[in-house]
Amino acid sequence: MGSPSPNPPALPFLLLLFLSVLKVLSAGAPSLLYQLTAVSVAPQGTPRFWASGWLGPQLFLTYSSGGNAEPWGAWRWESQESWFWEKETWYLKTQERLLREALRLSKNQGAHTFQGLVGCQLEADNSSQHTARYALDGAELLTFDPVHRVWLGDSLEAQIVKKSWANESQRAEKESEFLLTTCPQKLKSHLQKGQGNFRWKEAPEVRARSHVEPGSAWSTLTCQAFSYFPPELEFTFLREGKPEPYSMRGVEQWPNGEGAFHSQVILRVPFGDESQYSCMVQHPALASSITVNFEASGGLPLPIRLSLVVGSLLFLVSLAGVVTFVVMCRRRGERPAPWIFRRRAGDDVGALLSAPGSAQDPSP
Repeated sequence: MGSPSPNPPALPFLLLLFLSVLKVLSAGAPSLLYQLTAVSVAPQGTPRFWASGWLGPQLFLTYSSGGNAEPWGAWRWESQESWFWEKETWYLKTQERLLREALRLSKNQGAHTFQGLVGCQLEADNSSQHTARYALDGAELLTFDPVHRVWLGDSLEAQIVKKSWANESQRAEKESEFLLTTCPQKLKSHLQKGQGNFRWKEAPEVRARSHVEPGSAWSTLTCQAFSYFPPELEFTFLREGKPEPYSMRGVEQWPNGEGAFHSQVILRVPFGDESQYSCMVQHPALASSITVNFEASGGLPLPIRLSLVVGSLLFLVSLAGVVTFVVMCRRRGERPAPWIFRRRAGDDVGALLSAPGSAQDPSP
């Protein structure tokens, strides 16, 4: 009987928040979110700030330092006013300046990350809910209240950052206007002009593999789904065609760089039982579920593998003894070892093979 593997390591706060928000929004509530990231140290050739824009679970915009906001995926063909993307660029350049300044003020040395999640969501009654949260090195730092126009945070770093932002002329008023007015208006515009994009569906590519660590009595089964949309997807492990009681459901979806999603689930089973298992995937873009089978890891049970290892070692020891005996005997008879190929007149050992470039005896 298999058992599910432990949960993956904890993720930074804002990434977990973003994924949880996407799960809620994918259920049907229209939303517009900007995911912002600034780093104090970046590898050569990579930006120190980048941003992603999301309409529900769909990536529609990308931006990085020194560039412009650019539409993504099917949203490249959305009919928008000519100035629309210029305003997006201006907004994200402002966010870049604010986040990089906050990062400089809160941490002076070392590699650090400052992130933001900013946007809005439309409710059924056409009202909107706002989101403005910021994190430093994966820990929540600040939130913004657009109604009272204040930043909230109690840590020393939070006090430093919100003092800097509050001292900037009309910063709070502009943030409040964006969250309460501009963001809902842009979201409604996208809902009207990009209706077809919200109906996009992409079926997943499913792969199954098994792996066993050397010396282990357990095998790890991994079922993966790639490049699918929308993010709703369900895995089910089957054992001899029947649902596995320990099957993991409700797996987290992770956005890839193309606006689609990927995910995986892992199950540990006794070594040698891999072929009894299969993985079933269900997704809205599939007319019927996909089932893929696991193959045996290709090894032998642990006791047999240990026996073969011991037998191989004994064979090598015996072979070394025989070789040593032959070499000693040949040396006593002034004969070379069998892997040294040389030829001397009147020596039949040379008939084995002549060394490259050595003189050959004339034919009789």
